[in-house]
Formats: sequence, structure tokens, C-alpha cells
Amino acid sequence: MTMAPGPRRVSQESGRSGLWLVALGAVGAVLAYLAKWPCRFGGAWTDGGQYTYACYSDVFPLYYRDGLGGGQVPYLDVPTEYPVLTGGLMYAASRAVSWLPEGVGRAFAYFDLTAVVLGCCLIAAVVATGRIAGRGGLDPADTAYRPRAALLAGGLVALAPSAVLAGLINWDLLAVALLAGGLAFYSRGRMWTAGALIGLATAAKFYPFLVFGPMFVLMVRELWRKEGGPPAADFLRTLAGAVLAWAAVNLPVYLAAPHNWATFFTFSRERGTDWGSVYYFLGGYGLFDSGDLDLVNATGTGALVLACAAIALLGLLARRRPPLEQLVLLVVAAFLMTNKVWSPQFVLWLLPLAALAWPRTVRPGTALAVFGLWQLAEVCYFFGIWQHLLHVSQQSDPASAGAPAGLPFTGYALVLLGRLAAVAALCALTVVDCLRKGDQRA
Repeated sequence: MTMAPGPRRVSQESGRSGLWLVALGAVGAVLAYLAKWPCRFGGAWTDGGQYTYACYSDVFPLYYRDGLGGGQVPYLDVPTEYPVLTGGLMYAASRAVSWLPEGVGRAFAYFDLTAVVLGCCLIAAVVATGRIAGRGGLDPADTAYRPRAALLAGGLVALAPSAVLAGLINWDLLAVALLAGGLAFYSRGRMWTAGALIGLATAAKFYPFLVFGPMFVLMVRELWRKEGGPPAADFLRTLAGAVLAWAAVNLPVYLAAPHNWATFFTFSRERGTDWGSVYYFLGGYGLFDSGDLDLVNATGTGALVLACAAIALLGLLARRRPPLEQLVLLVVAAFLMTNKVWSPQFVLWLLPLAALAWPRTVRPGTALAVFGLWQLAEVCYFFGIWQHLLHVSQQSDPASAGAPAGLPFTGYALVLLGRLAAVAALCALTVVDCLRKGDQRA
């Protein structure tokens, strides 16, 4: 008979895998930085070649646009389109390099410091994801630690091609790390801390708050079916912790500059159809009036509500209780597919969730093939969007001679549809796994 590992051995295995997870995250962070080499060291940010070399990042141009180099304080001095925790990171990094001589060198130093901070966020997300996977998920059935599962999940987050390419486009890794940390504490039963981290993640990007939809559905299922899942009090503690933490960082900014604080919400509502969305694709072929903002907002909201209703029914009616991480993956993916904005770095939102939601009842080869196709589609889209922006920018430039370079709309539409189809396939595999009765991989 095989004896279960003792607490000391479990602790040793957890510690060793933790070091490996840190190393994997560090490698991923370095690779993400090197992916920006043509812009950071090759001059592509200053000579306009960021689309040609696919090394674009918001960090560098927004340092100038938002007046960070001149000491402008986000929200207090200038309106900022990001939630307050992201704006706080932008300002803190700009102040940390303010002692350097004014000029492009200081802006590069600002990018470097931001890259270090976001690299640490990637490491944190990798460690948190690995810890959750190593212990069996967000609602573990036992306390046995599985180092191999931890390293596989962490490795998927750290070294996925899309993570390397998109890691430093924007500040999304801050929210990704906070959400992953919150989920890690949730899996250990520390609901107030979990909620606080999820609330802070929501103060960096809005999407982490979507986790409360699946949590609520599973709470209702438990009240209805009494399957031994997390009690309702766990949901309420987590939600309360999130609201309190979100309010703690937002309320001071709101009181000091209410109009500029609201910029994120007004910008999100008034923003037009953007790159990557299905509405941009349909509008390009004249199948949808993508210029009608009210129509776009109503369509996106309605489609998301319908998708969330279907996911809720799945969570309530599936023969076995679906894992929380799988429902969260489905909701976040639905948000992306129905949204009017689907930036290339949003793939970072899905990576930890996809690693945690790995199918329980589907053959590993099938799951790996779907994951690989998704990553291939994301890589194709990553390069396709920059080539399309190059085409659009040159086409609108009167000084450009000859035919515009880059990828025209017809080619861009293919990579856009490819990414949409790949994420849909990832969701379909997850739904199939939720509907199957068994708990072991076939």
C-alpha cells in the first residue's frame, strides 16, 4: 500500500517546486524584455518602426503623452484612462527615475523599471498558478501536493509564446498577478485576503471582478444541491474583502479628483469599435454598423449577458459541480469575445485561467493540441495586428510613396477570426469537460 507523503515531505516538495516556479517566471520575464529589443535598443520607438518590428509598448509613448516625465500626477493633474492602481504604478515608476537627466534616456529607464516590476508580477502569477495547480485547483479534494502539475501549469503561464510577446505591451500583468494571488489564497480558505487581492486586481483592470459571477453561481448550486462545496459565507467574505480593498484605493482618488477618476469609465463607454473585436471585422465587410456606438455597446452587453446566462446554467445543471476555475475561464473568455476592444495583451488574462482550467476528463493530447492551436492563433494575431497597423498608418500618410506596406484588412480579418475561433475552441473543450461525469482524465 502506498503511504501518503507526510507534511514535512509535502513542504519540501512545495518549496523545491516553488524555486523552480520562480525560475520559470524569471525566464519568461527576461524573454518578454528581449522581445522589445528592436524598440528598446534598436531605436524603433523613436524612428517609428515599432509596428515593423512588432515591439510596440504603451509604456514608452504614454510616459510622454500623460506628462509623467514632467511630474504630472495621474488623476490629480491629468485625466487617466486606466484604473487607479495602474495609474499609481505609472506615476511611481516615473518618480523613481526622475533623478536622471531629462531626455529619452530617462524614458528608457522608465520602461526598464516598469519591465522589472511587471516581470516580478509575472513571477508572482506563475508561482500562484503553480501553487493552485499543485494542490489540485481552487477547491482541492485533498492536501497532497503535486510538483509536476505545479510546474506544468506555471510553465504554461511563464513560457507560453503569447506571454513572451505580449507581456510588456501594457500594465496588464499587475492585475494578472493580483488576481492569481487572490485565487491562491482562495484555494487555501483565506477568503478575506483573497477578496482583498481580487479587489486590488479590479483596481488595476476591471476584468478580475468577473470571478464573482461564477462564485455566486456555485454558491447557489451549493445551497440548492448540498454537494459539500464552499459555503455561502465564503462567497460573502470574499466579496466583502474585494469591495473594501477596491474602495480603499479608489475613494481617496475619487474625493480628490472625481471627474478625472471617472475617466476610465467614461472612456470605456465612449470608446469606439477597436482592433481585434468581432465588430471591427463585421464592420469592415459592411455586415454591421460598427460606427454606431450605441448599437455596439448594446450588442456587446446583450451578447455578454446571454453568454453569462448560459455559463450560469452550465454551473447549476451540470451533473458534477464544475470547478470554479473553469467557469471563470468561460466568463472572461466570453467578456473578451463580446467586447468592442480585444487588445493583443488581453491574452495574459486567459493564460493562468487556462492553465488552471485544464480539462479533467479529456485526453491530455487533445487538451494540449487545443492549447497549442490557441497559442499559435495568438502569435499569428500578435504579428498580424502590428502589420495591419503599419498598413493603416502608411495608407493614411500622404507622404508615403507607393503601395502601403503591412497587412491589409482581408489578411488581418483572417488572423482576427483565427484567434476568435481558437478561444472558442478552448471554451468548447472546457464546456465538454464540465458536462462529462468523470473526474479523471480519460
